[in-house]
Amino acid sequence: MSAAGGNAVPLTPQFLFEALQAASSHSQELVKHASAQLKDWETRPGYWSLLQDAFLDRSLPVELRWLAIITLKQGVDKYWRKTANNAISKDEKAYLRSRLLSSSIDEPHHQLALQNAVIVAKVARLEYPFDWPKVFTELTSIIRDASQFASDIGDDEAATLRLKRSLSMMLHVVKELATGRLVRTKANLQSVTPEVFKALGGVYVRHVEVWHAILDQQPAPTKLVDSMTVSLLTLKVLRRLIVAGYEFPNRVAEVRELWSILSGQVWAIFEAEKQIPSSEEAVSTLLKKHVINIGKLFLEVGSSHAAAFALLPDTLQLLGKYWEVVVDHGNSLMQQTSQQVNGESNGRSEAEKKAEEERTKFRSRVALQGMLLFRNCLRTIFNPVATFKYRHKAEKDETKEATTIFKSQLFTPETVTHCMEVLVTKYFVLRPSDLAEWEEDPEGWSEQWENAVESWEFLIRPCAEKLFMDLVLNFTDTLGEPLMRVFSSVSSDEKSDVLIKDAIYTAVGLSAPVLYTDLDFDQFLHNTLVKEIQIQQPGYNILRRRIAILIGQWVSVKISPDSRPTVYQITQHLLNREDPLNDLVVRLSAARNLKRSVDEWEFRVETFLPYVDNLFTKLMSLIDEVEQTEVRMGLLDVIGVIVERLEHRIAPYAESIITILPPLWEQTGDEHLFKQAILTILTKLVSAMKDKSLQYHHMVIPLIRFSVEPGSGMQVYLLEDALDLWEAAIRATPAPAPQGLLDLVPYLLPCVEFGTLTLRKVLDIIESYVILAPREMIEVHRAGMFDAFASLQGTLKPEASGIVTNIVEIVIRAAEALGGEQALSVVGNELIRSGFLPTLLDGIEKSHEAHQTTGPNKRYASLDAIVMTDYFSVLSRMVLASTAMFVENVRACAERKGRTVDSDMEWILEEWFRHFGNIAHPKERKLSGIALTKLLETNQRWVLERLQDLMTVWTDVITELQENEGAE
Repeated sequence: MSAAGGNAVPLTPQFLFEALQAASSHSQELVKHASAQLKDWETRPGYWSLLQDAFLDRSLPVELRWLAIITLKQGVDKYWRKTANNAISKDEKAYLRSRLLSSSIDEPHHQLALQNAVIVAKVARLEYPFDWPKVFTELTSIIRDASQFASDIGDDEAATLRLKRSLSMMLHVVKELATGRLVRTKANLQSVTPEVFKALGGVYVRHVEVWHAILDQQPAPTKLVDSMTVSLLTLKVLRRLIVAGYEFPNRVAEVRELWSILSGQVWAIFEAEKQIPSSEEAVSTLLKKHVINIGKLFLEVGSSHAAAFALLPDTLQLLGKYWEVVVDHGNSLMQQTSQQVNGESNGRSEAEKKAEEERTKFRSRVALQGMLLFRNCLRTIFNPVATFKYRHKAEKDETKEATTIFKSQLFTPETVTHCMEVLVTKYFVLRPSDLAEWEEDPEGWSEQWENAVESWEFLIRPCAEKLFMDLVLNFTDTLGEPLMRVFSSVSSDEKSDVLIKDAIYTAVGLSAPVLYTDLDFDQFLHNTLVKEIQIQQPGYNILRRRIAILIGQWVSVKISPDSRPTVYQITQHLLNREDPLNDLVVRLSAARNLKRSVDEWEFRVETFLPYVDNLFTKLMSLIDEVEQTEVRMGLLDVIGVIVERLEHRIAPYAESIITILPPLWEQTGDEHLFKQAILTILTKLVSAMKDKSLQYHHMVIPLIRFSVEPGSGMQVYLLEDALDLWEAAIRATPAPAPQGLLDLVPYLLPCVEFGTLTLRKVLDIIESYVILAPREMIEVHRAGMFDAFASLQGTLKPEASGIVTNIVEIVIRAAEALGGEQALSVVGNELIRSGFLPTLLDGIEKSHEAHQTTGPNKRYASLDAIVMTDYFSVLSRMVLASTAMFVENVRACAERKGRTVDSDMEWILEEWFRHFGNIAHPKERKLSGIALTKLLETNQRWVLERLQDLMTVWTDVITELQENEGAE
């Protein structure tokens, strides 16, 4: 199999078979060599055709055929486009295309056929309609013939298989084109949609009739499952055609007809599924998939074609039926809760319980779809999708009519109130299953519920909360009074059921932005919540968790400054581990919502300080208690926010925070997210404590070194956070710089190479080092620093380039102050050796040359005007520091090119005077003016000849200074 003596292995069917066989073996060595050989063949003509041959050869083992089709799929991705390197030739592509449809039309292995269908879709997206114009026509013809044959013959397995495979290919082709964003791709799909839709609509209706007629037969015949599979595949294609294939589906008669059929059919199938015995799992699963896919059609039309959804037949009745499912499912959940609380099992077997559990999940999905449909309708009214696309009058009228229908006929005051009541009383109530998970895994449960709001499209509880908020925000006048009435009745009744009270408090928390004018939360806090968190009865841990969340939701809306101490005292009480009702979930909720109390506009440090010590002690204890990384990170974030808000007042508590961080760092191992959280809190701590943070350098410096060290393995994850900490540490350090901080410089300069994401931060840190420890940076690190700067020249945006030149200016000024001419000479030599100064002068020279051109041959300077200003600022600093050093440096650069200093100074000064008018900042204009004047000390011809230009500069600068003084 391997090539001997470096000779390439010839591409033949036999050698390809051996390579595929080796690539599917269990030997890693064989797999490695075979993979390399297959990759080597990728650019050989005929390779992809041979792979397709291998896939088509059903005498080969399935593993080899699988490997062949997977490799072919990857090749289509990589080499099919005409612009790809080593693209597949036009003739070979035509040969491959000619066999794509036939290669899996009767393929018995589902997974192999599926991979071929994916290839068909990818090729169709690239080739239709120009190079493969008949793909839809051919697929439609195969589907029509196979469907007719299967219906006429009855149990013809071959015809049924052909129908499934052709529908699978059609599904993937339509799916691929439907995901296209280009106008051309959408237009291609829309051009064939009417023909395909008509053919598939008939197939769907015919096969639903077939399986519906034999649905009651026990046991389920093979024909039943086959027909249901066919109708499901057809439904998936039709769904995508309606959504992506029509611009205005409501205007198409065929779509309206199918919509009417599906609107009634979905509930017939929904009811029929209830009658299927648990032994017929395959039939039950297919029925459920039909209902879910029809629901997906309604949802996608509602979100993509909002007006069409309202105007299609029977939409209001459809929404009414979906809401009935929402209500029935809510009642079912409440009934199950009652049965579980009372210990009723009705003597059901485990199989029956499992089947009922699956049906509950299914009903939950349908109810979720109902809630999502109502959210779509609310969005149509109050948050329509904005578009820059020109809309004709008919389209605008349809949108207006859809809005009117939903406003006047769907969301009536009675319906809105009813919806709110259902959501609060049936979906906001915690279930026994929720409480069981609370007990089994408090950390995981708490974290899951904290982040569940982001999963509202997939989980029914978060979706119910989102729908409730939509209703409350958009129907404030309608729902304000009912909410307050229910809240008042529950809050005043001390004997109310804890779960019901938790649900009502959930609603009050979510509707805080609306109820704040009607509810005196301060009074409620003092008179009710303070009492309730002290009740020592079983189940009141549920209410304690909810009170912590409720305060977090209201604190930024309406809690007076006088009530803040009460809020902190409640949090202290809820974080108390000694209280048996303050279980881990309660304390985690209290900690998270403490962050909301601290991180808001009305926060006053003076009010919070008396409680800091106690709260920190309990938070540290809580961090030690929890085990999951995500939970610990959340608690560290709470501490970080407190540190940030306390600023320098954090000093007395810093030691207790610092103490817990090293053990946490060691415990995390390779969990870089947690290490990032530790670096972040250290950054906040150092920034808040300023120069007092020096006492913690023994811990900060090793963490920075570990995070940026190339061999640590963590650099790619921790670099950005480590640089933030590094910058905070060096800015908080007074001179003289400690040796530990200076020892980090060798790790800093290589970071310049990491690109634009962190470069700005790295340059800022280098600048801080130069200001803090100029002697050490010049004597020890100048070579590496200037090499790094030289490598950046010409690659940076003006802003970053300005930071580099500013650092160079600071170095020049520091060298003058520290060592006079001798130090300046060392810095000048380093600027020349590194290439920084020669590159700077080359940029100025090219700009000068460009300015000498006119007419058709006119060239424009490649150097940005802002960068040019920065370059002249560097030259100005050199002149001000020492004219002799400046002239000597220019001489050295000129002699490198075989020129004299006089000739170079002529074009430097010419360009400098020309650019002076483009220098915008008065400080930089003044700097250049003084430097140009100081050049007169040289008494050289090249500057004396520029006296007229100098006078112009003096006039401009003096006039500007006088104007500024007058303005002041």
